Amino acid sequence: MILAARLALADMRHDAGLFAGVALTVTAVLAPLLLLLGLKTGVIEHLVGGLRADPQVREVVLRGHMPLPPEWFEQMRARPDVAFVAPRMRQLAQPVDIGPAANPIRGTNADFVVSAPGDPLLGAASREIGAASIVISQRLAQISGFKPGDEVAVWAIRRASTGNQRIDARARIAAIAPAAATQNAVVYGPLAMAAALEAFQERDAAQAAPQGQAHIFPSFRLYARDITDVATLERDLLAQGMEIRTEVGRIGWTLSIDRNLTTLFAVLTACGAAGVAVTLAVSLWGNVARKRRSLSLLRLLGLPARALVVFPLVQGGLIALIGSVLAAGTALAVGGMINAAYGTAYLEGSQLCVIAPSHILFACAGALALALLASLVAVRPVLRIAPSEGMREA
Repeated sequence: MILAARLALADMRHDAGLFAGVALTVTAVLAPLLLLLGLKTGVIEHLVGGLRADPQVREVVLRGHMPLPPEWFEQMRARPDVAFVAPRMRQLAQPVDIGPAANPIRGTNADFVVSAPGDPLLGAASREIGAASIVISQRLAQISGFKPGDEVAVWAIRRASTGNQRIDARARIAAIAPAAATQNAVVYGPLAMAAALEAFQERDAAQAAPQGQAHIFPSFRLYARDITDVATLERDLLAQGMEIRTEVGRIGWTLSIDRNLTTLFAVLTACGAAGVAVTLAVSLWGNVARKRRSLSLLRLLGLPARALVVFPLVQGGLIALIGSVLAAGTALAVGGMINAAYGTAYLEGSQLCVIAPSHILFACAGALALALLASLVAVRPVLRIAPSEGMREA
């Protein structure tokens, strides 16, 4: 069998032009398919990756208000399709003032938003939120001049019949929120602080923190774990009688593009694979027919038929390997030119054509498998070659 493989390679060197033409045929089919796969991957990664990178796409927003007890939030946190959930304060309780702890007289007006570690809107900055530590937006930092590490006071004022009343909470600014989180002046703080502020807005100061009474919040901040989970959350919350606003339409449109392009690529790949298989089968069968005399002489010299089977298999595999390598090189070169010419202009610096190593390995493995299957067409005439044919030729 080793001898037959060496003879197959020698035959390819002898007819290098013929076999090079067949290998280029494989290249001509595989290179456009690799480019199409790279373009599909680049465009879809940009669209889907952009959606996944934007936490607001995964946000589920409640329209209006609904009384939500602490048990509801615990149930939502236990769901595997929920990345983050936190209560939202009433609209009238959101405005607060924030000023230096050393002189909490004149402050900067801001909105208070409940947050906690794991908040997708804040990213890594959310890990800094604690019982006495807060995160402020970049807008608020610009207006007030606060920076991480500053000790501040957060207070709310309630107008009552006996005069204005005020509640203060002391905290440390732990981090500044990313610019993409919000364009407004916002304080991101813990739930306990928010509950105290809201209770103060609605009750007398003496009753700001009633013992044994569960705080009921009117709304929530909810983020799905993945864009594919938004539709499920929307359906379940609608079943609870809530009016929900999500980006499910935009998500579905993007995912449908991915499915449609995948189907189109599968059809084109099947057509290309059929073309490669037919080309290799005809070429290898024709080569065996032309070399029948030589192969019969090898049978006469004692080479068994099972060893001759290696002859078309080695040639088909090597043709597929050479064609795949040339196709990968061509696709990478053209893809690089496409990215240089159009990637920055159309995809904001992202790559328009992404050809991954796995794509190249898949193309090589597929071409090799097709070559081995096509070689089986030439195996049958090889097995039918008898030593007597070589004797007559001699």
